[in-house]
Amino acid sequence: MNERIEQRLKTLPDGSGVYIMKNFEGEIIYVGKAKILKNRVRSYFRNHNHPPKVAAMVSNVDDFEYIMTDSEMEAFVLENNLIKEHSPKYNILLKDDKTYPFLKITTNEEYPRIFVTRQVRKDGAKYFGPYLSAIVLRDLIELIKEIFRIRSCNKNFPADIGKVRPCLYYHIGKCMGICNGNVSSEEYNRTVGDIISFLNGKYDKVQRELTNEMNEAATAMDFERAAQLRDRLRAIESLADKQKIVSADGADTDAVAFYSKHGKTCFQIFFVRGGKVIGRENYFTDDTDGIDEGELLADFIRQYYGESSFVPKEILLERECTDMELIRQWLSELCGRKVDVHVPKIGDNAKLIRMIKANAEKELSERELKILRDIKFKNNAMAGLYKLLKLDTIPKRIEAYDISNISGDNNVGSMVTFIDARPSTKDYKNFKIKNVTGSDDYACMAEVITRRFERAATEQERIDSGELPPDKASFSCLPDILFVDGGQGHVNTVAPIVEKFAPHIPVFGIVKDDKHRTRGVVSVNGEIEVDKTSEVFMLLTNIQDEMHRRAITYNSKLNTKKNLKSELDNIGGVGDVRKRALLRHFKSVKNIASATAEELASVKGIDRTTAENIALYFSDRRKTDDTTGK
Repeated sequence: MNERIEQRLKTLPDGSGVYIMKNFEGEIIYVGKAKILKNRVRSYFRNHNHPPKVAAMVSNVDDFEYIMTDSEMEAFVLENNLIKEHSPKYNILLKDDKTYPFLKITTNEEYPRIFVTRQVRKDGAKYFGPYLSAIVLRDLIELIKEIFRIRSCNKNFPADIGKVRPCLYYHIGKCMGICNGNVSSEEYNRTVGDIISFLNGKYDKVQRELTNEMNEAATAMDFERAAQLRDRLRAIESLADKQKIVSADGADTDAVAFYSKHGKTCFQIFFVRGGKVIGRENYFTDDTDGIDEGELLADFIRQYYGESSFVPKEILLERECTDMELIRQWLSELCGRKVDVHVPKIGDNAKLIRMIKANAEKELSERELKILRDIKFKNNAMAGLYKLLKLDTIPKRIEAYDISNISGDNNVGSMVTFIDARPSTKDYKNFKIKNVTGSDDYACMAEVITRRFERAATEQERIDSGELPPDKASFSCLPDILFVDGGQGHVNTVAPIVEKFAPHIPVFGIVKDDKHRTRGVVSVNGEIEVDKTSEVFMLLTNIQDEMHRRAITYNSKLNTKKNLKSELDNIGGVGDVRKRALLRHFKSVKNIASATAEELASVKGIDRTTAENIALYFSDRRKTDDTTGK
């Protein structure tokens, strides 16, 4: 312990507050709260019987600060905010196993919209989720629009009411028709309230209303309408049947359990709405050996609900957590009503918690197995590559190059990078061919490789002179091995260029069979046979697929831009902003060309006059094509 810390420990106050540990570089490495700052902070340096993670943190502390607060609750909130802001290395930080999609209803607007998002913000909107599948979520949104006729457009209501004609969705019965003033804000928002009830698992009300409407349509002999309502009713019933009923009281509840093993912990939270499980989510954290389980659980609750847009009335836990009463108070203040946090001992809720804990154990085991499989694959693939190609060292960084063009037009090159047998997308590069016209793969590949190594040489000179920080360079890090998509001709073209700039880097080609599948590897001396059941072959296939995908994607992007410019620049009133909006909405120029004026006008930023101009332009072009026989 250094003398500065020794002196500062003597000045610590008796009150509550937050302490901030810093390392030798002044970085914040840990944030904590304390009811009595003096006792808590001193315990780190007086006690030597710490868990491994805490011991590691203390050994890296060079200085600390503290902030006094008027209450333990203030310290609790401040600690939470500082952890979110700085993500300190030694605090327990949750890792979601994937970014799940959420359903967002913009209840912060007078006429709310509904769509998919992966970012949850505290913006006054309502979020539902997370959902395990974006495809399932989009199907659900389409079902909701079908049933409730909520708007699909991005118009600015109420400002745009009466300014445009109703779109196609209104005419086919999938929109209420806000734009022509058919529905008031109050009526529309009552429907939005029904949607929120529906998403919370309260299907009964919607089912009753649909059943009554279906019966009324049948009585009026409007059998087509009755059949439509029957299909909607069946869709809702099917969705309801898929949910696992866990409670008869219909309460909105979150249930949390966790499982720890080998210093790693999986938290699992189940979302129960209307008495039915509607979803779940997993979070993982590392280095939890020796950490008190009550503290682990408290940290999870604080981090999760600090970011969540919704806090249910009831939260079930598998065990008591640290600061239980403080957390109850904080959650209640967070949502403006009482939140019941408790540990069920018997009954259905206790069974639910046991099921969640079993699921958390399964998820953690599967994650560990996946990590082990990845490590095994990496080791076998890289060692196998070293042996197969007779390399001097086991390679770590691999670069691979491919060329793409369409009938000799828009020649592009792609560079993909693999580190430890896994794609490193941040190191991918695209090259627009500058000096080659027509379809000449060899010349294009030579240009790409030359430019890549010239850029590396230039960057290294700037790094050596102090002009460029190493972490800002994007080409100076060279590969241990280089692959090109192609046979011996490609290798013979590239090898002399690499020899000139970096003679230590071996060059190989990845060749395909006559069905465009990976066949093997080729060097300047000929083809090398690869065992198709080996990890090496799997790695080569992954590399070839990835470089081909990258090149095709970049080529398509350039062609889309070219087509967009050539088609839409001739239309008055369509600038870059409107072109981007059209392409974002319709996905292709072909779809724009076939859209009606009403559909075009439904795009945000496209007024009625511009929509009619676009539709007229493509209509005239089709007539010209018919006349000329194109």
